[in-house]
Amino acid sequence: MQKYENEEKFSEGKGIKGFTLSEIDDTRMHEMRNGHIKDNEDRNTYSEGTINKKRLLSPITTTSGSPALSKIVAFYAYMSQHTQSISVQYPLRFDVVKTNVGNGYHSPTGIFIVPESGIYVFSWTIRIYGGRRHATQLMVNTDEVGIIHTHLVGDSDFEGTGIVVIQVNAGDDVFVRAHASWNVGAIRSDIAGRTSFSGWKLS
Repeated sequence: MQKYENEEKFSEGKGIKGFTLSEIDDTRMHEMRNGHIKDNEDRNTYSEGTINKKRLLSPITTTSGSPALSKIVAFYAYMSQHTQSISVQYPLRFDVVKTNVGNGYHSPTGIFIVPESGIYVFSWTIRIYGGRRHATQLMVNTDEVGIIHTHLVGDSDFEGTGIVVIQVNAGDDVFVRAHASWNVGAIRSDIAGRTSFSGWKLS
């Protein structure tokens, strides 16, 4: 009986009807180069028989995602109306809360209690009108970390804004207050311009 006749098995380095495996591979590469066989075919047919060849695809390794981002903390509040006339050191209360992500700002006191340590930006805007002046401080606990002075002569309005970038710790109290000196008259806030306080965590 002729060796390998009507059989499709491999033994001792032999393939289909006496062809070696390397000869089969060389034949297939030649046919691929001449367009007879497509590289993405899962079944490859030869004149002397058929070889069923399954591709084994290695699983694609992916990362589980970027590292968890720090918790977002941000607040913004403004005064709903003008203050009383201020002439002494006085904590300012911003009673209309528009943003309070992290629940750190407390409108009854005007104090932002830091929920998470990090670097924060704090901003406050003071609006006054003619003949008034005010110095306002940004406080972290008992320390002044920023101050602005607004002073206007005449009947027009004026706004001053302070910005502070600072490292604070969880549990710190951050608030705006009128300075013990340099205060005359009321602080203004209405639909024409708001006196406000805001802050957000950078990292």
